[in-house]
Amino acid sequence: MYMIVGYSKVIITPNKPMTMSGYDNRHKMAKDVHDDLYARCLIIKINGDSVVMISLDLLGVDETLTNKIKDALINIDEKLTRKAIFVCATHTHSGPSNLFLNRDGYNIEYVDDIVSKCKLAFLDAEDDLKKSAVFFGYRNITGIGLKRNSPNIEKKNKYIKCYFLKIKRNGEDILLINFPCHMTVLDENNLYYSKDLIYGMELTFNDKGINKFLFMNGAAGDISTRYYKKESSFDEAERLGRSLAEQILDTDDEGLSEVYAEDIVAEEFALLLKYREALTEDEKKARVDALNKKLLLTDDYRQKRDIESSLMVLNRPNKKFEVIPDVIKLNGKYFKKIKIPLVIIGKLAYIGIPLEIYYSTGIKIQNIINKKFGVNHTFIFGYCGGYGGYMPPTKEFNQMTYEVVACPFERDSEDKLLEKLSEDRNEKMY
Repeated sequence: MYMIVGYSKVIITPNKPMTMSGYDNRHKMAKDVHDDLYARCLIIKINGDSVVMISLDLLGVDETLTNKIKDALINIDEKLTRKAIFVCATHTHSGPSNLFLNRDGYNIEYVDDIVSKCKLAFLDAEDDLKKSAVFFGYRNITGIGLKRNSPNIEKKNKYIKCYFLKIKRNGEDILLINFPCHMTVLDENNLYYSKDLIYGMELTFNDKGINKFLFMNGAAGDISTRYYKKESSFDEAERLGRSLAEQILDTDDEGLSEVYAEDIVAEEFALLLKYREALTEDEKKARVDALNKKLLLTDDYRQKRDIESSLMVLNRPNKKFEVIPDVIKLNGKYFKKIKIPLVIIGKLAYIGIPLEIYYSTGIKIQNIINKKFGVNHTFIFGYCGGYGGYMPPTKEFNQMTYEVVACPFERDSEDKLLEKLSEDRNEKMY
């Protein structure tokens, strides 16, 4: 059965200054626009069924925004199933803040504008539907991202895998790029809206005549440009983005595998993750003292930034669990309801994770899904359908990294996630 594919993109750059997102120590409003932010929509149809992938140039999307977008699309096409709609963020740290319900400054006007733009992108993608050939490939990417908590890492020959779809139709290509990396070439001093290194990718793709692409971030919780960027600037975001795009385009088409499918299968996993209890003032002081001592003992500016970020996390006010979407209280403890959509098309699976998981966790998930469903590869879409926070592997809790300090869940949360994904299909939901 052949596939029908449609693509569209719509600008979602705010039309006025908003507070910038992504850094605790940046509270200023945006000054201007460097490069526009987009909602990009890809629709794949097989035999009347659809999967919809939406990529937003934002730090994150919460469950409220995700549900608003899904509701809007289903109102247009009642045949759509919620489990087959992926709403993801690229995780740029140079976009607007004020997008998360019940947080200070929540901007309902802009949230509703994003929903409206996603509806428009979906309608335009529907109008763009054409018979297509879909190919799968991957590339080992060097010189862009590495594990950011490895100060002594030898960078030579180290790589991060990038998976992609190349969709061919009527003489044009559409690319779906699935690469895990924090969009933090630009730092907290930047006050211009930007896609960060995706900006450089877009320039190269456009130079090569590819005007349609979708970037889906991956298991990027511990992956960043920290050891490769020379400075935090737009020139550097362009350099790294162009390098990533050029490496992808350098992949020989003869090495790609065509994707065949007779249908689209959509499922959904759901589990409860227990929140960590708030630290007492004495516990918080002990951690602050330990981090300050560590700060005095390092000369590595990257480690210093990590420690300083950890200190800012400890200075955040305690969570008000009762106002967080999809939080339930059981026996006096708070739990987050996590929903994970899964779509299978032929020998490929796509799974949306509403968390910041580690690269190693992504590999574990791929191994589980590949074996369980008999597929050749699983795309990991991070920052998808929610923004639950960091989820480090259990062993990482032996050290006080930024990710561990910022993790809102108990130390066994990764174990719980992997156990849920491994369960037989007849197991109960929670």
